[in-house]
Amino acid sequence: MGAGKSTVLQKIKEKGFKCVEEPAREILKEQRKINGNGVPEKNAEEFNYLMLQRMIRQYDSNINKNENIIFDRGIPDIIGYSQLLNTKRESSNSASDEFRYNKHIFLFKGWKEIYTNDDERKMSYALAESFGENIIKIYQRLGYSTIDVPFIPAEERASFIIDSIGKIFDEKCP
Repeated sequence: MGAGKSTVLQKIKEKGFKCVEEPAREILKEQRKINGNGVPEKNAEEFNYLMLQRMIRQYDSNINKNENIIFDRGIPDIIGYSQLLNTKRESSNSASDEFRYNKHIFLFKGWKEIYTNDDERKMSYALAESFGENIIKIYQRLGYSTIDVPFIPAEERASFIIDSIGKIFDEKCP
C-alpha cells in the first residue's frame, strides 16, 4: 500500500522472474466498471470473498510450478483486510492455514515519501501504515519469517529480493 511494491515487482519481472499481481486493484476496477457490489464501500464482505477466491486460484495455479514465483500479496493478507473492514475472518483464517507459501516473506513497509492515493487506493497514509503493521503481525503469528525490504531505489530493492531468494534456496540445498 504505497510502499513501492508494484514498481519493484515490475523490475523483478524484467529480470525473468514470475510475479503474481495482487487481486485487489483488479477486483476494484472490475466491480466499479460493472457497478458491482464487491467494493469495500458497498459490501466489504463480498469484496473480501472475491479477493480470497482469486488468491486461492492464483495459489493453486502457481504453487506447484518448479520455479521461484513471487506473489504480490498472500492469502493471510485477507485476514488483515477482514480486520480493517470488520468482516468475517473464518474463511481467511482457514485458507491461511491450508494454503501455505514459502516460510520466508518479503515485507514492504509504508514509505510516506512515495505514498499516493488514486482511484483504487483511497486509504490515508496513516491507515495504510497501520494496516501494514497488522499484516506483519498476522504473518508472524502464522509462523512466517519476515524479511524487511530496505528503503532504497527500486532497482536495488529488486536485486535485494533476488539475492535473498538465492540465499534462501542455497540454505535449503547444500
